[in-house]
Amino acid sequence: MILNIAVCDDDMEMLSVIFEQLHRIFEKKEIQVYIESFSEGEKLLEWHERAPFQVVFLDISMPDLDGFQAAAELKAHNKEVIIIFVTSKDDLVYESFDYQPFHFIRKEGWESLGEQFEHVVEKLIDYKKSYDKINIALPYGTVEEIAISDIVVVQSEKNYLDYELVDERTLRVRDSLNTAEERLKEYDFTRISNRTLVNLSYVGRIREKEGEVILKDGYSYSLSRNYKKSVVAAYMKYLRSRK
Repeated sequence: MILNIAVCDDDMEMLSVIFEQLHRIFEKKEIQVYIESFSEGEKLLEWHERAPFQVVFLDISMPDLDGFQAAAELKAHNKEVIIIFVTSKDDLVYESFDYQPFHFIRKEGWESLGEQFEHVVEKLIDYKKSYDKINIALPYGTVEEIAISDIVVVQSEKNYLDYELVDERTLRVRDSLNTAEERLKEYDFTRISNRTLVNLSYVGRIREKEGEVILKDGYSYSLSRNYKKSVVAAYMKYLRSRK
């Protein structure tokens, strides 16, 4: 996952704080981001028209072009852009709903601000992961787009891969597990054997001694001895990230 983010605030000190907070949080979560800072809404829009941002942290109370006006222009150019309003004025929360913001951050104490950004970034990552999709090349030249969050397990069988989906369908494609692992490495998938990748969000528990990974629906898959340590470490990291 790579995110292209903009931060816009006419308060230069706050702009710097937001920029640093975002870099710190995303670096801790090992997610690559490109962040551009703007002190004027007009400059933000000029850049967005050339290269649209995926996520914008936007101050509401700015001179000339305020945050609401900027949000309307951003959405008009790219309706998929995620808007997160940042303001010290609580009375603007309800008015902001007209612009379909993803979230709302209040400019309070520095400690509270950090906690708010941690919470919003976590929600943002979950949202992106749940909506990101990949194209699966099926036989006879057909292609199916599937949500990454719908993939439960990927298993290799000789020169083929079976994508086992949450709706109990299985899509078979000609590909290697190494290729699938590379495509899915940023989405909480981990390899549990030479032939199996598992989406950690579907894992219920790991029976390390017995060599089993048990999914929440009760299905179990063999856990290779060579992968036990890495799988347990990946699962513990995943669980910590959910807290």
